[in-house]
Formats: sequence, C-alpha cells, structure tokens
Amino acid sequence: MGYRIENKATELLIYDMDGKNITYYPKSELSVSASNGNIIITRTVGDIVSIIFSQEASKIDDPSVNSVYELVTTIKAYLQSDGGDSFSGGWADYADFATTGTPLNVTAVYSVITNDGLGVNTNTAYLPEGVTQLWDSSTNSFDWSELKVGDMIDIRLDLSVTTVTNNTAVDVDLFMGTAGSIDVPFISAQNFKTAGTYNLIRYQGLYIGSEDVRNNAAQLNIKADNNCTCVVNGWYVRYTKKGV
Repeated sequence: MGYRIENKATELLIYDMDGKNITYYPKSELSVSASNGNIIITRTVGDIVSIIFSQEASKIDDPSVNSVYELVTTIKAYLQSDGGDSFSGGWADYADFATTGTPLNVTAVYSVITNDGLGVNTNTAYLPEGVTQLWDSSTNSFDWSELKVGDMIDIRLDLSVTTVTNNTAVDVDLFMGTAGSIDVPFISAQNFKTAGTYNLIRYQGLYIGSEDVRNNAAQLNIKADNNCTCVVNGWYVRYTKKGV
C-alpha cells in the first residue's frame, strides 16, 4: 500500500491508499521536485507556498516508474497536460425557413439539402467557446475548420419527405473531405410503400479523422428513385472536443 497520483483534466488526484484519503488539487497551482529521494509537490496560492505532498519515491505505487527522475518528469507532465480523458464542447440547432414554403425537388440524382438557418427554432447560443459556426448557410455545408482532428460531431437530421408514387426509396448521405470523397450514409434506400408525407429523423455520429475532413466542406445530399419533395425541418449539431 502507498500512494497513487492520477492525472485528471484540470486537477491532480492524490490517493493515500493506507489512510483511504483522496484529495484533488488544481494543477495550475502545483509544482513538483525531488529532494533526498523524496517526491515533493508544492502548491502556490497567492504569495503562500506550501508542501502538500512529500514521500519517498518507493511509496508511490502509481505512476509505476523506476526512478526519482522518472517520477518527477511524469508528474510534471501531468501538471502540464489536460488529462487526456476530458471532453468539452457545445451545440447548435439550425432550422430552415425557405423549404417550408418551397420544398426541395428530389430526383434520382443527388442534390444538396439546403438550410438557410432562418427558421424560428434556430439556436446558436450554445456554440463551443472559440467556434463561431458549425453550419455555413451561404454554402449549405457543415464547417469543421475551427475544430481539430480527433474532435467528434453528432448530427440529428430532421426532414419531411412527400412522395407521390408508391414504393419510393429515399437516400440521404453526407459527403466529406476533398470533393466529397468520404461518404457517410444517413438514410439508405428507405422505401415508402404508399404515397404520402413522412417525417425522417436520423441521428449520426462522426469524427474529424484528418485535416482533409477538417478543412473541406461537408454537405448533406438527397435522392430518390421516384420524384418527390422535401421540407428541411433542420438539424441539431453537437460538438465534442477532445481535451479541455
């Protein structure tokens, strides 16, 4: 039994396994050093510097390393990192206005699903810090340029499709990367046996897997094997950032 020192998002956790005591300290206030074989962690609050931890290296079970030097450098790296297991982010909801009066014509050839972001349910008040938009209505495309590789996106698509021919199949895909080279299916050959109006809601998770994805527009496209029309109710976009 001994001590565990764990790296969290903004705090350092020190666990005294003998006394069953767990304490969290803000990493921004800490520094680490070694003296006479002891690992020393100090905390600075204003002008006051205090030692919060001083133990022989042999009493530290985690990080599991073999020398005082490695322990100090590992703990120092903890203090300078975001923990590696933390996420933050935000969301936006983009509602279309134009297609409520003039629905999109859907044919057998893929066409871009438009969204002017002018619908009454549009809400961009909760975009992540440092991100100005997730949807660009001027190009009718998702804009990932302010994100980073490794970040994640969830999209809830909401459409209303009106068919006039029985057994009409509808496809909706998101094309990402250079020239839309990456195809992410949202709706694959959804067949409507009878003519009518159908609400299509699909939820899809994505990730920013490369600079190619990050730097190129992503567009939703729709097609059907029989002509029909589509009203774009909109889409909710949730952004999850790796780290803090």
